[in-house]
Amino acid sequence: MKNNTLIIASFALLSMASCAPVMTASTTKTLDIYGAGVVQKPVIADMDVKITKITGTATGGAANLEALKAEAVTNALKEAKADVLIEPQYDTQAKGMKATVTVTGYPATYTGFHQITKEEIPLLEAGVLQAAKTNDPAVAPKKKKILGIF
Repeated sequence: MKNNTLIIASFALLSMASCAPVMTASTTKTLDIYGAGVVQKPVIADMDVKITKITGTATGGAANLEALKAEAVTNALKEAKADVLIEPQYDTQAKGMKATVTVTGYPATYTGFHQITKEEIPLLEAGVLQAAKTNDPAVAPKKKKILGIF
């Protein structure tokens, strides 16, 4: 009798443990080193930028478009096996509480990193002074047709 109880208890415990939901998450940590008392010599990243554009799409709740944009970029980069998306352009379609974000851009992979040289300083200064402007238009709701007698 004790043997049967032990077997049933073991089976119940094992079956409960095997039904647990599986969740995965990724976490990254970054540190902003710019500030008072911190001096850093810039590091230049060498990249191989492809000339063919790639596309990524994500669909979800319209309340969090930034998360959908990030997911669309992630999907595009995974598909192309790239590290960075250059000049991303977003197309957002919303219907009700659901939104679809499509991103298009040039995939790039890092090929190396090196300390800045004297010859590259003008390039760094030009890049800082000529920052690209981003236009992010809001999704305009569609106008409803009003039916009436008049």
